[in-house]
Amino acid sequence: MDRFRPLLLTIALTLPACSGDDVGVSATASETGDDTTSTGSTTGTSESTGPDDGLCAVNTDCDDGNTCTNNRCGGNGACVAEPVLSNACRPQIDVAYPPRGATLLGKPGEPLVTVQGVVSSAAGPITSLTLNDQPVNVAADGTFTAGLLVAPGGNTIDLVVTDTVGATRRRVQSFLWSTEYRRPEQPPEQIVPQGLAFYLSQAALDDGDPSLPPDDIASVLGIALANFDIAALLDPKTPIAIEAGYEVYLTKMVFGSTSVRLSGIDGGLEISAALTDVVGDLVFDCTNLTCLLLGGDGTGGLSIAKIEVRATTEIYVDAQGQVQVTVKDPQTDLKSGDVDIWSNNAWTNFLLTIIKPFIMNGIVADLISSLNQQIETQLGPALASALNTLKVDAFFDLPSLSGDGESIPVNLVTNFADADFHDGLAPPDPSPPQGGTIIQSGGGYYTKDVTPYKNDGVPGRVGCGVTTEQLVLPRAAEVELALGDDMINQVLYGAWRGGLLEFPVPASIAGDNPSLEVIDFVASGMLAPTASDCKNPGQLLVHIGDLRFDAQIVVLDKPMSFTAFTSMLARLEIAADGQGISIGVPEVLEIRTELNANEDNMIDAETFIAEQLEEGLIATLIEALGGGGLGAIDLPTIDLSAQLGLPPDTATLKLTAEGASREPGTTLISAHF
Repeated sequence: MDRFRPLLLTIALTLPACSGDDVGVSATASETGDDTTSTGSTTGTSESTGPDDGLCAVNTDCDDGNTCTNNRCGGNGACVAEPVLSNACRPQIDVAYPPRGATLLGKPGEPLVTVQGVVSSAAGPITSLTLNDQPVNVAADGTFTAGLLVAPGGNTIDLVVTDTVGATRRRVQSFLWSTEYRRPEQPPEQIVPQGLAFYLSQAALDDGDPSLPPDDIASVLGIALANFDIAALLDPKTPIAIEAGYEVYLTKMVFGSTSVRLSGIDGGLEISAALTDVVGDLVFDCTNLTCLLLGGDGTGGLSIAKIEVRATTEIYVDAQGQVQVTVKDPQTDLKSGDVDIWSNNAWTNFLLTIIKPFIMNGIVADLISSLNQQIETQLGPALASALNTLKVDAFFDLPSLSGDGESIPVNLVTNFADADFHDGLAPPDPSPPQGGTIIQSGGGYYTKDVTPYKNDGVPGRVGCGVTTEQLVLPRAAEVELALGDDMINQVLYGAWRGGLLEFPVPASIAGDNPSLEVIDFVASGMLAPTASDCKNPGQLLVHIGDLRFDAQIVVLDKPMSFTAFTSMLARLEIAADGQGISIGVPEVLEIRTELNANEDNMIDAETFIAEQLEEGLIATLIEALGGGGLGAIDLPTIDLSAQLGLPPDTATLKLTAEGASREPGTTLISAHF
């Protein structure tokens, strides 16, 4: 069908103008797919009786005195009235409320907007009016009032009126609706309290396998403890005991392995640091004649099967928006049978009982103290750093729809807001699974203010207008990242403020057609793109409303100027791909356009131009914004190497995304370390 459009348009534009008894020709409203429509003006014909005998002989027999109709005598002798195709004679639609491009503040639990206006036609009475394809009653004076069920985010009003001679007119306009709005200007103003969140399961905290490469937070902390300098506790030149002429020295000590364990508890984590298979060398240095007579110098050893220090930690977010870890209640786990000392020489065996208290109160106590210090001064702060690394900030550099290579920069700014850890047991009842959640506030901020429109800002989802908005975390995967729709909408709002929808229309949108020449064509978006799942649960759709086009073009050597308003609904795709999350618009599901030619002789071209505009706009949006074109968020990497004084990439933990799914008001990314 597309290849015939220029020919059909040529035929339409070369027909005589509507005057006297000439037949008026106009374009008809058309549909793209099932839901996509564009607008124009439609003529109809009506038959009426002429002379008293009900028949007409000539056209003058049918003159009804209406300047907005062309009257002629039909072939069957009945009068035919056809509408004059002109802006003065076409039906008119005036919407008194809501205004075009409005941001409406609603009441919780009352998702209804009353659309009010008036319709009229110089050609005759109004015969029908529809609002979003539903019939609306029109009063005798042309006024109408209709209730429209709405949802937080973007909403479209599509009015179509028909008069008594069959002429039609369409008005398409949009508005945003919510029970609350945020208008972000500078960070962290108007930030979304629950913008995003990470859930860390017990397996993500500690899966019980400390092998390398690390795949949980405990393993990363274990790398730090593995570098524990046990030799620093020794002074091989200072005796640990002096008894019976012997000076006893601990000259060397090593350990077999270390381990760090993490377990979720209510309010934080339990953390433990353990050394296993500790072995030391003892030297018994004889210093007098008596010990020489007994046998002289001797050697021996010390072993500790396992020494462990456990502490609870409280994890919270401070007033500066940082995750803090406070170590509390350290306890030592050391079984008496796990400590053994021995002598390699029979004559020094008597010293073992004597020096054991010195060893327990000396080197063993020092080990316990040092492990406590490791938890308090190294592992606790390292754990806090690991959790603070989960902060997600991003810089979006969105493409301009004009295709001129310019970009629209938007900053995603986050701050930690809350931490919630549990042991998986009641209380509370029921208890969340063992693990922890780190919640961040998040907001999108423009870096340049371009749009000429000012409004109330970003509509809040607020539980689809009913309840307080909360991120949804099923807590079923090893790691979950939840992105709130309200935060995504702040990014879209920042892009709108930055000029995403302010651009000269390129040829690809105008309709790259040899029969059409563009003199001037500009687009201006009156509303920010807004994503919501309230009307389509389980699917995130972005509404782009009241995108205004002002144009001066030449169609088949005929000048045409018009103003058009387009509103559309597209699928917003947030996809997980390895180390990142991409955001894009892969398809347009619905598009509606109101297009009004200023020249009477170009009214019959409205439908053709509207179709060209819609097709070009859809193609341009998908090309520019599809496949992650709206930007990407890199998943954070936990790297404690520098903090722990280790070589780069030694203590590193990377997140890998597995997939994306939808929860109410939330895009959920499943991931693992």
